[in-house]
Amino acid sequence: MSEPTENLWLADVWLEHRERLRRLLSLRVPQPLLRRMSVDDLLQECYLACGRRMEFLLAEPEVPMYVKLRLVALQTLTDMERHHLAAAKRDAMKEQSPEDNEGVADAWAHFADTISSPRTHLERLERQAMARRVLAQLSAIDREILELRHFEEMANAECAAALGIEPKAASIRYVRALKRFQELVYHENPYA
Repeated sequence: MSEPTENLWLADVWLEHRERLRRLLSLRVPQPLLRRMSVDDLLQECYLACGRRMEFLLAEPEVPMYVKLRLVALQTLTDMERHHLAAAKRDAMKEQSPEDNEGVADAWAHFADTISSPRTHLERLERQAMARRVLAQLSAIDREILELRHFEEMANAECAAALGIEPKAASIRYVRALKRFQELVYHENPYA
């Protein structure tokens, strides 16, 4: 592919996956970094990084394109964290709020709201607190597969590629994680 053709191809691919990448970054970007740059700024940095990683994006056509773009986006997020949060500048960590990742916390709060129909604001807060307690008991692997499927809305094949496992293993991992989550919810509140 020539460079102008690659640029057009990247623009088309980017437009196709932009909103999913925006949702991913909104969930993953830490609050201190949001004080330095917006999600749109981060998306722009990701697009530029994709332009520099064309060989990677064009290689291995069997890997879903979103999985490749997701990897570049997460690497860009890490680079921006290092640049802004680990730089010898004003300490952004002192600006940190109590919630260390509000995007994921908000997504889990929304997930908690769907456990049962909310009747009052107090019940909703109690469910959110219960979900946080239950999530603290889940392994990182279980949380990761649930986040990929529910918050990033990744298909099973995309999850498998992102995790570097077979699709059947990703499916089994998801079902087991969901079952563990449901069991913990039941033990936390058998009447839920």
